[in-house]
Amino acid sequence: MSTYTKNLTMTAPEAALAALEHAAEKFNTATEHVTLATKTVVMLAGAPLLGLMFVLALPVISIALAAYYSAKLLAANWATIAKHVKNVTLFFASPFIGLAYIIALPVVGLGTLAYLGMKAARK
Repeated sequence: MSTYTKNLTMTAPEAALAALEHAAEKFNTATEHVTLATKTVVMLAGAPLLGLMFVLALPVISIALAAYYSAKLLAANWATIAKHVKNVTLFFASPFIGLAYIIALPVVGLGTLAYLGMKAARK
């Protein structure tokens, strides 16, 4: 019962460290009597699996890091990026705006001519 009361008075990191040290001691005593051949076989089986785990995790980690640093860059330079996006959008929209003017201005010109002609005819 006294060991439980000692653990209750510890803070969380100290308790986790104590549990980790206890697990490491348990692992060391369990593997103390393993022969060199057994250790070699375990390493030969475990190393490719560990490598495969890293190969499979690398794309996920890379995408997550790219997204994190992109978001960080956007947050730091938002005003500059917004200005450049506005300029690029206007650059790509300008031919369509010009086309709208080319189509609309003759109609507007004819309407203005008709209005001014009707106004002069009334006088």
